[in-house]
Amino acid sequence: MLGGVLGDSHKYLTVLGQVSLPYLLLAIFVYYLSVLIYALRWKLVLRGMGKDVPFLELVKSLLASIFMNNVTPMSRSGGEVLRIAWISMRGKVPAGLSAMSIVYERILEAVPVFILFLVGMFCFSSMPGFLFVLGLLGIALVWIRWEDFVRVSLRLFKASVSEEELAQILSLKRRRGLTLAGILLSSVIWILDVVRLKLITLALGLHIGVLALVIISIASLLLGLVALTPGGVGIIEGGLVGTLVHFGLPPAMAVSVTLLERLVSYVLSTVVGFVVLVTSGGMEIWRALKSP
Repeated sequence: MLGGVLGDSHKYLTVLGQVSLPYLLLAIFVYYLSVLIYALRWKLVLRGMGKDVPFLELVKSLLASIFMNNVTPMSRSGGEVLRIAWISMRGKVPAGLSAMSIVYERILEAVPVFILFLVGMFCFSSMPGFLFVLGLLGIALVWIRWEDFVRVSLRLFKASVSEEELAQILSLKRRRGLTLAGILLSSVIWILDVVRLKLITLALGLHIGVLALVIISIASLLLGLVALTPGGVGIIEGGLVGTLVHFGLPPAMAVSVTLLERLVSYVLSTVVGFVVLVTSGGMEIWRALKSP
């Protein structure tokens, strides 16, 4: 397969040479707009815990964490740790609260991701009803046993919190306004993810349906979660190419779409994240993480 890809490299270069620059720039803009919405969601969660961290610091930590995710094995393995340390040191947020704010973000994010996952499973799985019930039970169990889930998560993160801080974390469940706002922002983020894919395909002169783009988006997410390589390199690309070919794209065009998508979501984000990490003192935070 590698030989075939290399042998057709001139086709990919020809296709990439015809990229519409305005659509590509819009895709890049949409990607970083998503980062700003991530930061806004995080700020709301932290404020719900009684901590007000400057928005710019949250944006910097997110950009730097993207770089760490892209260069460390397993999706989000290094980036989440960096985020916790960043706002603990810069925002004076206790490590336990910092860790739980990220965990709560993931819970809020689970709702739109679960919906996208169901869309994909209904298209590919022979037992979508079972998967739907299983996923729904998982979310319900976390919500019902919220206090137990928080305590287990704190032990996993090896983070200690005071009784007052623990009460702030547990109170998040009762804040319906915060929960609804977080779910709404999470949904907007994933809508923008699909919009970015649409813009990338338009940049190559393709017109792919929204349903197909939703499935491609969830495929990219799942591949990133199970990938053992830094940033999912190799695994995500192969999966995206296969998914695009499944929807009828010629291999050369599927590879070109994948290369353009990874240029935006991996190459540029890695460069920007590295610059932020170096210029904003993030290296000191990372070195502090590795110390006893």
